[in-house]
Amino acid sequence: MFRKLWEKVKTFFRWIFDECRDWRTVVLLIAVIAVVYSPVWGGYLLKLIFGWNWAAVMATAVLVFWAGPFTPFFPICIALTLAIKKWWEKRKKK
Repeated sequence: MFRKLWEKVKTFFRWIFDECRDWRTVVLLIAVIAVVYSPVWGGYLLKLIFGWNWAAVMATAVLVFWAGPFTPFFPICIALTLAIKKWWEKRKKK
């Protein structure tokens, strides 16, 4: 039973690795990560420019939320990246 489950997990990670070999996919993944983290960067930027303490607090709260051990940050980013890639490939075929 565990062997079958382990094979499925290995197959899944091989598929993700094969999908991310293209340099465009890596760039898209970096862009998705930047967009998902944009509230953090935006909050710290607002603190830096305007001196608003609440912006830094909110940015830190978002950062702590995404950095938490049970938050699926990278699976969400990978899923968004692969969904955008698939959509782009379908659009390119038309």
